[in-house]
Amino acid sequence: MKVYVISGGPGTGKTSVINELGKEFKILPEAARLLGENDRRFKGKSSEETDKKEFQDAIFEIQKKQIENLKDDKIVFSDRGIGDTIAYYKINGINVPKEVLDYSKKIRYSGIFIMNSLNFYEKDDFRQETEERQKRIHEEIIKIYKQLGYKIIFVPFMSVEDRVRFIKERVF
Repeated sequence: MKVYVISGGPGTGKTSVINELGKEFKILPEAARLLGENDRRFKGKSSEETDKKEFQDAIFEIQKKQIENLKDDKIVFSDRGIGDTIAYYKINGINVPKEVLDYSKKIRYSGIFIMNSLNFYEKDDFRQETEERQKRIHEEIIKIYKQLGYKIIFVPFMSVEDRVRFIKERVF
């Protein structure tokens, strides 16, 4: 089984690409969105209104369960990965728990695809970061995956279909 991470800062088009990939492959949904939509502690709150440590800890637990519950799918795409979680701990000034760091060394993704920023940025009910914070998050995610020893594949800004084709060409 191969697990590939689709990542990048908020507003880089990850969700659109993941949704398209999901028509053909197993997808691990973004843990932060799952929490924001389903967990009473976070439901109805923007990313800026939550207890950041509690939120990141909960994200990590979901990500860990997602990986541990994988079965026989040959190719899996994950909407964000453990490196993203580490980046968000750091961006929010929270010490990264030892368990998270240990787990990041235990698992190895087959590849990391970072979406290059779109030429526009749209906030939504959950994503409320300023454009400056979005850029900072994007840069921190790249830095963390490099520190974890991954070779990053940058996905250029182009149509969703072309981005999916670009990714699939590098997976097969």
